[in-house]
Amino acid sequence: MPTIVDLTEQELAELKALTKQADITAAVRSAMTEYLRHARRMQLKALSGQVEMDNNWQSLEAVELRKADGDSKSGAH
Repeated sequence: MPTIVDLTEQELAELKALTKQADITAAVRSAMTEYLRHARRMQLKALSGQVEMDNNWQSLEAVELRKADGDSKSGAH
């Protein structure tokens, strides 16, 4: 979908230099891709401490190890 963005020559030159792209279209796409990646990371970071976790990793690991030990004794892979 075509979109018109009005940027100054200085903004375009800086964008091309920072993205290391010679083509303006490639520079804008690269900057957009990096911004979206950054924005997604910030959204994930905002969730830090807001997700409730069960502290049951040790019991789950013990079950997994017992199962793996049982599989190795029976010859199953």
